[in-house]
Amino acid sequence: MSKTIDTLISDIYELIGGQKHNVIESLKDQFGSKLSEIISTRLFRGDERPALRFSNLGTACERKLWYQLNTPGEAIPLPPEARIKFLFGDILEHLLLFLAREAGHTVEGEQDTLEVDGVKGHRDAIIDGVLVDVKSASSPAFSKFKNHGLEEDDPFGYLSQINAYLYASMDDPRLKVKDKVAFFAIDKQLGHMCLDVYDAHPPNLPAIIKYKKMIVSQAREPDRTFRAVADGKSGNEKLGTYCSYCEFREKCWPGLRTFIYSSGPRYLTKVEREPDVKEV
Repeated sequence: MSKTIDTLISDIYELIGGQKHNVIESLKDQFGSKLSEIISTRLFRGDERPALRFSNLGTACERKLWYQLNTPGEAIPLPPEARIKFLFGDILEHLLLFLAREAGHTVEGEQDTLEVDGVKGHRDAIIDGVLVDVKSASSPAFSKFKNHGLEEDDPFGYLSQINAYLYASMDDPRLKVKDKVAFFAIDKQLGHMCLDVYDAHPPNLPAIIKYKKMIVSQAREPDRTFRAVADGKSGNEKLGTYCSYCEFREKCWPGLRTFIYSSGPRYLTKVEREPDVKEV
């Protein structure tokens, strides 16, 4: 009898914490091959030609999207440690799919290329007939999946992205469940896993693509989507979470000043009271 995705997490925990398990040889070889491919492509690939993709259609800031496609050379370079961090995330995500297979679940369509009106994307997988996006996250970010919090707070557009994949997968016979989507997430600090399931809301993807193409073809960048926020009661103003992670923050906010606090860098757009910490 085929397993269902409802038991995915418990089956993996039982696989890891239970009695001795003989790894399926073909799955082990497949996983090793994927790890080799991930390392070579993530660390040593050249810069990709900027283009509209499923992964950036849900970008919350249209100005950021415009920059990505029109002035990619002005992005803040990705430091080596960040490349290692993203590589680690990729490895963990493929590990989850390997464990799902080893636990007896059906994993299909892994990294299949999807295309709608010339825009391409790569879905993570279909597990037991359900479209799944695999995520590795820090402990605070993992709590958003564990507590089913994306409907209230989804700054990076994860729901928009997974529903775009669903739209493009609707005619795939391997997609048995068309009214649900799921995030298969792991806490990369503590190793906890969860499955976060949402009702599906397939978008009118052709209309979205048409609108985004219009935005990025404009002669100049759109207005800012986000405003600076108050930095406590100091009178200073800083970038919010979304803008703080943006690789175009310095282009978007000329004169931005960076101060290093114990909690990490803080990007100030307005300084009324000089912070008593190091500025870089």
